[in-house]
Amino acid sequence: MAKIEYSRERCSELFKAANDPSLKTGHRLTRYEAGDELQIELTGVFPAVQGKATLVIDQFLGGGFAGQVYRCRLDALDLPEGQTVDGLDTGKLYAVKIIIPPSNFSLWFRNTIYWLAFQGPFSSQVNYGACRAGLILQKLMRRAAQIKFGRETAVKDAYASFWDANLNAYGEITEWIEGRMWLLEADDDISKRRKWRSVGLNETASAEYVAKRRFMADMTALMHEMGAPEFARQYEWWTMKSQPNVMKRTDLPDETGPAGGLCAIDFRAGLALLPWLPMSPGDIKLILDGLFLRKTLVQFDRCDLDKLDRYIAAHREYFDDLSPAIEELRIQDRVYRRSLPDITHHGLKLLTDKPLRSDVRIGLTEGWRADGLIDDAFELKLLKGGPRFAGFYLLGILPVLGKLLRKLRGNVAWREHVQTALRDRSYRARAVRAHVANRLIGWHRAGRVSEKHTRLLLSHPALYFAERFTIGLFPITLHRVAIRPARIWNRIRDGYRFLRNFIRSAEFREEWFLNEIALGEKDGMLTAEERVYIESAVKDPFIVKYLKCLGVHFATLPVTQIVSVVVGAAWAAWLLFKGHSWGEALGAFGLTVAVFQIIPISPGSICRGGFVVGLMIKERNLRDYIVAAPVSFLKYVGYLAFPLQMTTTYPHLARFMASRWATGMVHVIPVFGEKGALLEHWIFDLFFNQPQKFVKWAQPRVHWILDGWMIFGLALCGMVLYRWHPDLTSPKGFNLLLGTVVVFLLPRLLFYPLMRRKKHQPAKDTRL
Repeated sequence: MAKIEYSRERCSELFKAANDPSLKTGHRLTRYEAGDELQIELTGVFPAVQGKATLVIDQFLGGGFAGQVYRCRLDALDLPEGQTVDGLDTGKLYAVKIIIPPSNFSLWFRNTIYWLAFQGPFSSQVNYGACRAGLILQKLMRRAAQIKFGRETAVKDAYASFWDANLNAYGEITEWIEGRMWLLEADDDISKRRKWRSVGLNETASAEYVAKRRFMADMTALMHEMGAPEFARQYEWWTMKSQPNVMKRTDLPDETGPAGGLCAIDFRAGLALLPWLPMSPGDIKLILDGLFLRKTLVQFDRCDLDKLDRYIAAHREYFDDLSPAIEELRIQDRVYRRSLPDITHHGLKLLTDKPLRSDVRIGLTEGWRADGLIDDAFELKLLKGGPRFAGFYLLGILPVLGKLLRKLRGNVAWREHVQTALRDRSYRARAVRAHVANRLIGWHRAGRVSEKHTRLLLSHPALYFAERFTIGLFPITLHRVAIRPARIWNRIRDGYRFLRNFIRSAEFREEWFLNEIALGEKDGMLTAEERVYIESAVKDPFIVKYLKCLGVHFATLPVTQIVSVVVGAAWAAWLLFKGHSWGEALGAFGLTVAVFQIIPISPGSICRGGFVVGLMIKERNLRDYIVAAPVSFLKYVGYLAFPLQMTTTYPHLARFMASRWATGMVHVIPVFGEKGALLEHWIFDLFFNQPQKFVKWAQPRVHWILDGWMIFGLALCGMVLYRWHPDLTSPKGFNLLLGTVVVFLLPRLLFYPLMRRKKHQPAKDTRL
């Protein structure tokens, strides 16, 4: 997916406009930009030293339901004299997570699921006890990793917590890990993975896959041993989205090999697990385990502290120095659990336990204040309890309207803001402009609108609302095209220029190829040795030929779409001409386009396959095209034709090109298509490893397979001739003979034997 380019300066200008000082209230920041400084008051995880620090945002890394993540440089650190926090040093890079999603939808969805589970605000974002308990548990798990794996580096270190007053959320400073996700390994015998517990890593070509699965199983077992089964969900294999929570470290040169350097990096759950809302196949088992083994209806991050105490007691020598942190965990976890109504765990205690009701009031009002629903004065009133608190809490049951009513009741500044906007036309115009400016920040960052268009919409708020509820409801790409149709022509022009240069210029193709190889190493798809080896072979005639054919593959990309639109439009026009309605015509158009997307062989793939066959005939070269030729005719997977062909000559390059294709396809799938997740590996297996497995099986049997297929076809043709006696000079008879030759005879004549070449292996590069 192309990186979205936007103007950080323009976002800053819009944020200033959204916080017009003449208004009684402003809009909250949603996320930071590279170069921003965070002035924070932090508390070390262990020891719990308090101090001040300056963090400089180096890069925004993205965000999910659990929060937004940055790579930051610690620019300044001010601690009490003689006090230190191990691991925190000025000038170093750190991972910083702030426990609030950057997306409004993600924030709403996360908070809604959490409220259904625990009837309160998302605790890790707004509750000090929840923030601290999670970090301390991570610290203890890092120490336990020394016991389980023989190294603490198997768990990412946690250093400090802090409150971010701009985002109104707690944050954490943790270790910055230099590493990568798994390699997509070429393996023509993936069945060995089924014995992942026992197979030797030197006995399978999927060594990293097996090592990672073992590591995640061990992490899950460790969390169960420590009394944190709900945390173990982060590393359960069959959630299919947990694999990115483990990275392979590249910053530890001593930890090498497939199993070396694996590190658990995520200890913050994002979504609560409800019994009626499993979000992955693995969640079904977790729900059943929770209901019948642990007797819990909802799951998130609850720990069994008694079991944790028994684990620590059994390994006392590893935890003696962490006694203060363990004691704080007990205190903070109790504060956290008692800050929520959580009727599935508290039950009827809320009716009989007055101290518990007081703790819940404190926790809820803390969350409401962080969300801007109440101000300090109204918080004091709510803390007294009574009908005022009960009524305010019940308002939250109302969707959308409940939050508005709460804010009007509990936040004086917001109430005055609304009242003034209703009375004063000038103030109302400024308030609307500020609202539009705040919304445009998200649009501009997402690439919906250009810098110039944001200025137009900000100057004409009515135009923004007209766009917001019309084309603003479209997906981003359609929204951009609707605003500026010239984008279509620009894309066509840029695509044509790329194709022209790619087909005409050997230097351009070589530059593109080398850039792809460099990106492959950066993404972890190639090792440094493999990259050097492939770069040294860039002048090989086979690779030169491959790049030329790739240009033709690029050129055939739009063929199917163009043909589908033309055919669909022709059918729709014919229906209109015959007197059919516009609805029927549009339905026919849509059906035509849809059919062209699902047929296994399309106009584009026919063009691609015809070119490869023509090249094979022109060069009179069967060996170099024997795999690529038939695969090229297939839609979608035809782009793997030459990577599959190259496995016999350049297996590492073939694996890399197939990896790029597989990951590019799967990353468009929400959640499960995340880079490094299990679905990514499944797609790679389906379209690369499984064909390789079939080829390996077929090679010693190809003679009998093709002979048997030819005999079967001839027998079938003979049976048809005997049973129906078709006239061979008629169209039906001619088609029968032609089909028999193409389907049953040509495979035997053209694709036998399958090419066998000695595979090239990259020699160890002495420059590395």
